[in-house]
Amino acid sequence: MKVFILLALLGVASAAVHHGVNEELNADWAAYKTEHGKSYDRAEELTRRTVWEQNLKKIQHHNIRASLGEHTYTLGMNKYGDMTTTESLRR
Repeated sequence: MKVFILLALLGVASAAVHHGVNEELNADWAAYKTEHGKSYDRAEELTRRTVWEQNLKKIQHHNIRASLGEHTYTLGMNKYGDMTTTESLRR
């Protein structure tokens, strides 16, 4: 049953994404940038948004597994959410 719930939730999250960025996350992306004082030039905006969405998806998947008892902790978005793992480790 847990696996079914996990797969259903992942399917819903995946269905919301289409070409490029997930338009449903526009308000969340804007709030993230405001909260963390982020701004990007036009060329970098799409790259950072894409990385942020990938990190958000990883956080959501981890937290779903945590709610199913597979992990003992949850994750949350922070100021490094628009960075790749390599970039954040260099900071």
